[in-house]
Amino acid sequence: MKRFARIFFLLICFSGLHWQAAMAQAPRRQIIAGVFNAATSLPGQFISKPLHPGFLLGAEFRYNQSAANQWFQTGKLAFSYHQYAQATLQIYSETGFRRMIWKVIGAELRLGLGYLHAFPATELFKLENGAYAKQTNWGRPQAMAGAALGLNYNMPERFWVNRVFVDYQFYLQMPFVKSYVPLLPNTLLHAGVTLPFPAFK
Repeated sequence: MKRFARIFFLLICFSGLHWQAAMAQAPRRQIIAGVFNAATSLPGQFISKPLHPGFLLGAEFRYNQSAANQWFQTGKLAFSYHQYAQATLQIYSETGFRRMIWKVIGAELRLGLGYLHAFPATELFKLENGAYAKQTNWGRPQAMAGAALGLNYNMPERFWVNRVFVDYQFYLQMPFVKSYVPLLPNTLLHAGVTLPFPAFK
């Protein structure tokens, strides 16, 4: 495992020599669209059973025009449904670095912070005058912080998408239950595409 990690690190640091120069003209702003599966777990679990689906929409802005080394910022809106636990609405931003490791294949690391609104999947009741009354469930405002690793493939110019990607994201939801589980770990496996942003090239 250590040998694999060293080889991967060397590829990231010293590869990219065969990266196509034409990709330097890729749009600096792109639309992000994807689907994911969410699991309540520490990093290591890739696919949960049953599946807990979600989707995201967002945008990416590149700070530079380097073809091999790309610094970028994202803004994302996501929704997920975790059976028997919660549904979440997420609004967050990430700062990332992408390195082209072989021709049109890139690897990236992102760090993110954001707002998460959690809607419990169970009904809420309150004891009033000796009887339980059902409460309106408006959810709870919370925070999220985490990181993501990704692999992506840059599509030829003749295609309508710029890039297809697979990401593995981990974030902490906080505070989940202050007296019980203040930090709830979540791992997400994403698949998606980026599209050109016609108004901003």
